[in-house]
Amino acid sequence: MDKKRKYAKFLIEGCLRLKEGDKLFIIANNFTEEFVNILILEAKKMGITDIETLINYPEKQKELYLNNTYEEIIKSPLIDRTKYNKMAREGYAFLSLNSPIPNFYDGVSGEILSKVSKFQLESIEEYKKYQHKGLIKWNICAVPNPIWAEALDNVKDEDELWDLIYKICLINEDDPVLAWKNKMDKLARRAEYLNSLNIDKLIYHNSLGTNLEVGLPKDYLFQSADGDNIVNMPTEEVFTSPDRLRVKGRVYSSKILYHNNRKLKDFWLEFKEGKIVDYDALEGKDELREIILTDDGSKYLGEVAIVDYDSPISLTNVIFKNVLYDENASCHLAIGASFAECIKGGLNMSYEELVKKGLNYSHEHVDFFIGTRDLEIKAVLQNGEEVVIMKDGNFVEG
Repeated sequence: MDKKRKYAKFLIEGCLRLKEGDKLFIIANNFTEEFVNILILEAKKMGITDIETLINYPEKQKELYLNNTYEEIIKSPLIDRTKYNKMAREGYAFLSLNSPIPNFYDGVSGEILSKVSKFQLESIEEYKKYQHKGLIKWNICAVPNPIWAEALDNVKDEDELWDLIYKICLINEDDPVLAWKNKMDKLARRAEYLNSLNIDKLIYHNSLGTNLEVGLPKDYLFQSADGDNIVNMPTEEVFTSPDRLRVKGRVYSSKILYHNNRKLKDFWLEFKEGKIVDYDALEGKDELREIILTDDGSKYLGEVAIVDYDSPISLTNVIFKNVLYDENASCHLAIGASFAECIKGGLNMSYEELVKKGLNYSHEHVDFFIGTRDLEIKAVLQNGEEVVIMKDGNFVEG
């Protein structure tokens, strides 16, 4: 089978775990329309005929941003995302094709990009509630395009980027579904071990200057990206949500972050009683400020994720300029929204109950990378005992 078809089939069958009669909603940009057509053909072979798409057009969007006011921009169908809400209500599975175009929006006001992004996030709040409550299936995956490939160091062209994705996503295996089951079983065991420790807080140290203490809720749960389906492809993480009010100290980024196609480099955040009280960046400070000022919740953390420094993605020595891949090459944290499934009984709680338990609510969720070769994470347990769970950048198996 052609590898693009094999990848498409795996995303539908192995990640979303759809079957005949299910509904599929594909979100993509026009750079990936060839692969969208392959997905549709593979879905129809499986008896999935109720298929909807939302195709974005970056060139047209850039022109819109450059030549119109914010008020005019948000009225344009080009940036309308409310179809997400309708698809969630009607029970569609969401497949988001992540195909970055680094530096494409150079010349567009960062303030405009941030305001439009915030408007779009607020407009799909209904969808977000379905997602956070586990009521819909969803997956984010990556699809190469020429602009993305050209922007990467150590990658020759789009074909080589496709080959990297096939390798990382185990598409070269005879049975990718079985290969991912074995990987997800390993991550599930790691999450079970962390849940068994009864952790009170995590303490982070490395030579960049990170000295951070992150408290966990009493009923925390570490999870992998597997449940009714695999939500990220690829994934190397186990993650939980912290107590948003029990974070203190300073953390330094270890990799470049691209947000709204803008680069943030060598930044740090200072926390007190959970809140970001100071920050700076060698590059991208304005974009960092816009993230933090999105809403009240974007001043707090929503995620703590454990990833080996020697993960398969890290070992490629490629910075993918794509959060989906780069977050799975490094331990990371996230500013913004927490995950309801990361606390016992959370999927049956209201937002108000989750906040009372210590979780965070925000329209934003921005992962940033903190893993280094010398990162140490120490877990302080409820009984006061200390257990090292990360040493020399890698997980210490219990």
